[in-house]
Amino acid sequence: MPASRAIMFAARAENVKGMGGNLLRSSAMPYPLVELGGQGSVVHLALANGFPPETYHPAVEPLTRRYRVVSLPPRALWNDAGPPPAEPGSWDMVADDLLDGMHRHGLDRVIGLGHSFGAVATLLAAVREPARFRALCFLDPTILPPAVMDDLRRQRERGEMSFRPLVQGALKRRSAFATEAEAFAYWRAKSLFADWPDDAVGRYTRSMLKPAAVGGGFALAWSAAWEAWYYMSFSTESWAALEALDAAIPLLVVRGERSDTFLAEAEALMRIRRPAVECRLMPGRGHLFPQAAPGETAREILAWLEKLPGR
Repeated sequence: MPASRAIMFAARAENVKGMGGNLLRSSAMPYPLVELGGQGSVVHLALANGFPPETYHPAVEPLTRRYRVVSLPPRALWNDAGPPPAEPGSWDMVADDLLDGMHRHGLDRVIGLGHSFGAVATLLAAVREPARFRALCFLDPTILPPAVMDDLRRQRERGEMSFRPLVQGALKRRSAFATEAEAFAYWRAKSLFADWPDDAVGRYTRSMLKPAAVGGGFALAWSAAWEAWYYMSFSTESWAALEALDAAIPLLVVRGERSDTFLAEAEALMRIRRPAVECRLMPGRGHLFPQAAPGETAREILAWLEKLPGR
């Protein structure tokens, strides 16, 4: 990527704060904070699309012995969020909400831990306010090879993002269940969760359900509409953001060996464009390794945190 694009991105980042894509913003926004345990330096967990904070608990619990782990969930999980906008927006909005929530709750010198699109939102936030972040740890970030990003950028320009398979899959997902047991059985059988232990699927089930507004039973806490909107609003400027990121911020990137998201090609390019990055591999694991292999995930993060200056 030409240096000029990174410079342009950094300049745009200075001006975009508070715009929030096409979503309403005000000082009355709730910015709920989920406390996942612990005391000390703050680790902020930014979530993957469609996965509530509770699904990460086994992966972050070992961190709570030395750190305070918190999460500012995206609007999909806000009680009064309502439906998403009718048109695609930007993950800049998610970064805006992260920074506004950190201001609201006094979170400073944060270790930004992000998974999937949560990693990209954390990256965008760190470009805008680098002094707020002590270090960054990205778990299988949604940073695709540049050629794929360029293709997605063209799809956005043509107004075709809604045709993406991930968007269509989200919109078609089952959103109502009579009982928690029915939901568990339904998700347990899905190939997406094939390498998840039963307790992880159970945790996902409990955190993804809420009482239905009418008719009894359960609805999705993270609605299909919001999940689809985040996919449609995909950030295609992650490489520019990476190059605009303050080089003094330590960065760890962990990739799942079988991931279909953060590929070996992207990792190799990241090593070239940010030589100081530390990259680690989760052998045999896919994109959702924080839930499928929480113990291994925690060990990788903690081993890196041990090396941070002034830990």
